[in-house]
Amino acid sequence: MSSELQSILALGIVALAAAYLMRAWFGKKKSTGCGSDCGAVSPEIKQLHARLKKK
Repeated sequence: MSSELQSILALGIVALAAAYLMRAWFGKKKSTGCGSDCGAVSPEIKQLHARLKKK
């Protein structure tokens, strides 16, 4: 394999890896919250939150 072809292939692989890393870095972030349907919040806290919203 010629050195020119090796250089082109190596640059292509580096470009693909860089594109993958940039996509992962700048891509959409997953939401860490559970929204309004969260089993970790007790019913008492939900009631208190609803009462506070009304005021």
